[in-house]
Amino acid sequence: MKKLLKQIILIVVIGAVAAGATFVMTSRISEREIFSSSGVMEQVKNISELNTVEMYFNEIIDFKNAKLFNNFEIPFTKKSFIFTVKARVKAGIDLSSLEQGDIKIEGKKLVLRLAAPVVTSGEILSYKAYDEKDGLFNEVTTEDTLRALELFEEDLKNQAKDNGIIEKAKENAEKSIGSIFMMAGYEQVDIIWK
Repeated sequence: MKKLLKQIILIVVIGAVAAGATFVMTSRISEREIFSSSGVMEQVKNISELNTVEMYFNEIIDFKNAKLFNNFEIPFTKKSFIFTVKARVKAGIDLSSLEQGDIKIEGKKLVLRLAAPVVTSGEILSYKAYDEKDGLFNEVTTEDTLRALELFEEDLKNQAKDNGIIEKAKENAEKSIGSIFMMAGYEQVDIIWK
């Protein structure tokens, strides 16, 4: 009887293990994400921009921070991280300042006075943090990440200007506007920058 009971228990255990293994192998682990947003449109603005150039940047940002006392670094407070950032800067002309006196037509010749191009936007497309190092008494926080990206955005527009984005915007505006009006029948299109 004991032998039969042991065999029944063994068969039940083997069956349970087999059933459990089959369940695990045939089941798929999945995730459920729930996202909710309740945004309210705040404002709609009219714009009169003619963007004529965009530049793309791939940057590496090295951010470091430490607590200071009388300009001396407090031990164990140094923190740092490295970012890779992809960004885009656009430049063009603002057509909202265009007035009637800025357009002169002399037969088949058109003369336009336009505001000088400006950087119209600078945006971060993606970023990724690498090599985060917390200080013992100074941890890397979300605010540090946001601050580093804010500093980068300020620098990004200056980098674009240093790389000639304004000059390229002028050149492209002259080509684009010129070709549009030439297709409209003008033989000469001159642009004068204010």
